[in-house]
Amino acid sequence: MRFISQCLILLSFILFYSCTTDNNKLTEEKTPLKNYWSAFLQLNGDKQLPFLISINKDSTDFQIYNDEEVIKLTNKMIKGDSLIYEFDTYNNYLILKIEEKTIQGYFVQPDRTNHKRIPLFAKKQGKNKPKEGFNTTSSVDGKWKVNFNAYKDDFYPAIGKFNQRKNGRITGTFMTETGDYRFLDGYLSGQNLTLSTFDGSHAFLFEAKVKGDSLKGSFYSGSHWKTNWVAQKNDTFRLSDPNELTYLVKDTFKFEFPTVDNDPYFYPNKDLQGKITIIQILGTWCPNCMDETNFYKDLYDKYHNQGLEIIGVAYEYPSVFEKQVERVNNYTKALEVPYSILIGGKASKSKAASDFNMLNDVSSFPTSIFINKKGEVVKIHTGFNGPGTGDVYDEYVKKTTDLIVKLINE
Repeated sequence: MRFISQCLILLSFILFYSCTTDNNKLTEEKTPLKNYWSAFLQLNGDKQLPFLISINKDSTDFQIYNDEEVIKLTNKMIKGDSLIYEFDTYNNYLILKIEEKTIQGYFVQPDRTNHKRIPLFAKKQGKNKPKEGFNTTSSVDGKWKVNFNAYKDDFYPAIGKFNQRKNGRITGTFMTETGDYRFLDGYLSGQNLTLSTFDGSHAFLFEAKVKGDSLKGSFYSGSHWKTNWVAQKNDTFRLSDPNELTYLVKDTFKFEFPTVDNDPYFYPNKDLQGKITIIQILGTWCPNCMDETNFYKDLYDKYHNQGLEIIGVAYEYPSVFEKQVERVNNYTKALEVPYSILIGGKASKSKAASDFNMLNDVSSFPTSIFINKKGEVVKIHTGFNGPGTGDVYDEYVKKTTDLIVKLINE
């Protein structure tokens, strides 16, 4: 009875979802045999992170929806009376027992020391996405100046960018100085705002109360972390320039890392002489890095024959080299990455900063260094705002593409 009551409560929350498509983003395939399910992750206490899933008739096609993003889980394994679905680009998985009308199970994050398993529940909704919304006279549409961990010395700023529809459904994201919180989906019911995303790495829930042009609420990351946040409507607020946060403190830019075959790779080298090079500092566990990698794939395909090279350096959670290689190989295979990714070592900003000690700091995964044909660093970009940021992402893609073309023609 407790599970059924939880599902009924959740059902009132998820009815705002509707189908959206965009040719530039992942979109849902038309599969007539699928059913939609309202789902939630049970965080600490009574907090539930709602999301929508679909499963086809034989359970081979499992999809998770975050606004315009559709995450497809096709790697299914059977374990006893349960099914395991692995996320392609992360070392996380779902273990589920699927009944006729309900699902129970866990979202599992093996790399975490604590809070490895978050309970997951779902209830079948049928063959069509729910479209109903909520009544509200409030509005959060537009741009907001946000402080997370507000009123404390270690607060950090962000921009909230929200789109409000007539039925009270809210989409958008938060942009911080190290990257965005990707595709958020939610609703505004009366004065209560709820936004969430679940992408196999992020499990974020945002709640807030609307009071005029201000917001005040809580941010939950999985079942292990919580902080407060406040916001004010502000169309002109800007974050620090991501091209100015990281900079050179030494004249010489060089490094050595092993390849996935454990061969030494040195930079600079003769193979890159006279070429434009992007050095991408990343982690395969990082959703912002995945978004950047997808952009770099397109950039590489367009301009590699004109002299563009991209070299990734990955920092991973396992401490053993062979396991780090396994993560990188899985990542490059799943995303079909056409360029080489080296092994940086253990996932740590301090480790990356020590390795790249010619920089003032490495404050974010990802961080990218752009180098011209002469071997000169021309730009260092901290963090990444992906397709969930809309026109911000589009503008960055254009500016970066223009820079590569300019460097090619120099």
